[in-house]
Amino acid sequence: MKSEFIMQPPHPETEWSACTGYSESAVLIERILDVSLKDTSICTGPDHMYYLTGTTDGSNLQVWTSADLKAWTGPATVWSLEQEGTWQKDSEGSSGICAPEIHYVKGTFWITYGLNQGGTGLLRCSSASVMGPYQDMGKMTADGQDASLFEDEDGAVYWVYSNGKIARMNEDITGLEETPRMVEVEPWKVAGREDHPSYIRNLQIGTYGAFLYKRDGYYYMFCADALERMGSDAVDTFVAVSQSIYGPYSRRYLALPHGGQISLFTGLDNQLYASFTGCGSYSPVEHYPSVVPMSFAGPRFIRPSEELVLEKGAVGSLKPVADFLIRDPHISTGPDGMYYLTGTTDKPHRNFWDRNNQLHLWSSNDLKEWNHVAKVWDLSENGTWENNIYENPCLWAPEMIYLYGTFWITYSLKGGGTGLIKSVSGHAEGPYIDMGRMTNTDIDSSLFQDDDGQVYFVWQDGKIARMKKDMTGFAEDPRKLLCSGGHRVGYEGAFIVKYKGKYILGAAEWNGDKRVDGTYDLMYAVAEDLYGPYTPRRLAVPHGGHGTMFIDHDGRLMSTFFGNDRTAPFRTRVGIVLLGAEEDGEGLCIEPSCE
Repeated sequence: MKSEFIMQPPHPETEWSACTGYSESAVLIERILDVSLKDTSICTGPDHMYYLTGTTDGSNLQVWTSADLKAWTGPATVWSLEQEGTWQKDSEGSSGICAPEIHYVKGTFWITYGLNQGGTGLLRCSSASVMGPYQDMGKMTADGQDASLFEDEDGAVYWVYSNGKIARMNEDITGLEETPRMVEVEPWKVAGREDHPSYIRNLQIGTYGAFLYKRDGYYYMFCADALERMGSDAVDTFVAVSQSIYGPYSRRYLALPHGGQISLFTGLDNQLYASFTGCGSYSPVEHYPSVVPMSFAGPRFIRPSEELVLEKGAVGSLKPVADFLIRDPHISTGPDGMYYLTGTTDKPHRNFWDRNNQLHLWSSNDLKEWNHVAKVWDLSENGTWENNIYENPCLWAPEMIYLYGTFWITYSLKGGGTGLIKSVSGHAEGPYIDMGRMTNTDIDSSLFQDDDGQVYFVWQDGKIARMKKDMTGFAEDPRKLLCSGGHRVGYEGAFIVKYKGKYILGAAEWNGDKRVDGTYDLMYAVAEDLYGPYTPRRLAVPHGGHGTMFIDHDGRLMSTFFGNDRTAPFRTRVGIVLLGAEEDGEGLCIEPSCE
């Protein structure tokens, strides 16, 4: 297992650095309680029982009890704002309790909480039972809504809340001994990557729900933050790590997708768990409490168990259709009725970024079982102009199409430049001849043939040019297709497919952070005419990135998939997503289908 995840973040495609590990036997996460809650908190008591609380009606603090995290009894009201509240009812604004957390510290139960109008408070249990009664310890802070307790190994207790604020408490835990301070994280220092907080010069872990955990001498500060991965309403859980409780803390990273505000606790089986309420429409347990086992995939690198699927929908549960490594997969059909698959391979050096100069081809008659056809091109053996530009050229993102009685394959080079090869036998396996260089810069080239037989070269972020009849170059000056409002559809991997009489322009884009914790999604726009105007861009396939759409033998719209971000269902394997395409108020709506 790699150990440099914190200090030297890898490319997000790598499985060992993933937030969601892939398992063939993984199952969809389920709610543990059929009650709509927010801010779920769980702790273990000295009686070998689990205790759960969370935001309910704002007027009462309620607790549920379980012996196994599955069957829960309750709720029992342990404290009432109306009957027992004091200072809380004197605050200005709408009074109400939110974000309670339950803790067992120094031989008794404590409940931290916030008020809807702002401010945090603390209750101390006056008996050995979690049911109370509870003594009101008063207001702890005038700001914040989501407080937590943390007891360090030396017995010191800390008040942790909001976006990572922390203050040591006095010895009898009746108040704060110092002014709260906010911990800061290190910014990303890797070229081409943008982490949202550091990009806007706000070096925070998240925006709310701070929770502190310690393991092997390291402090883990968790916070919730709305990242807009997949362009969605997800609220994720981030973490940063430090050897000092006050920091400095490491760069932050996404620890639990859709987790929002969480608490961590050790189960009776010595397994570390996170309790949370599903946040966002992609969460299978949205608005409901759940529990996920957490694991350490490397030093200071925490993530959910790979045995649970944390994202609902056809993509969240997607499985690879083949076990070989590939990026940028492309599927097309031949005159023989076969499907042909190609893409960026790691051959010959088992590396996608270093001298991977071979072009391989696979075939299938059912999109399920794939057989290797041949290595159809090798820059070290067949390359011409490519080897005059780069000392060790890498071949990226090939795409195949059947035109004019034979097969053609476009490809691009690491560093820029695109080319085209042609099968001289009329067969997919070749042999192929070099048709030369198509563009001097840019990557990710594709070919599209319209109904009138005209062929177009499409590349990078929506650039397009009609090809000459002999396919030796462009018959017109290139232009760029833009969505309404002047926006590009994506930044790379552009392609066009025609479906239901409409032109679909697709491309890959990073949503949320760029090559950090964001998602590499497949976006699209639609037009009645090839050159537009195109509709506003929309999301077609979450995590789909540089996939490409194709039409199967039954006339269904499909998309390839390979996974290229930390929360994809898998990485660098080929998947196939069935798409639905129906008209709605904004035009043709394309989205994954669960058929």
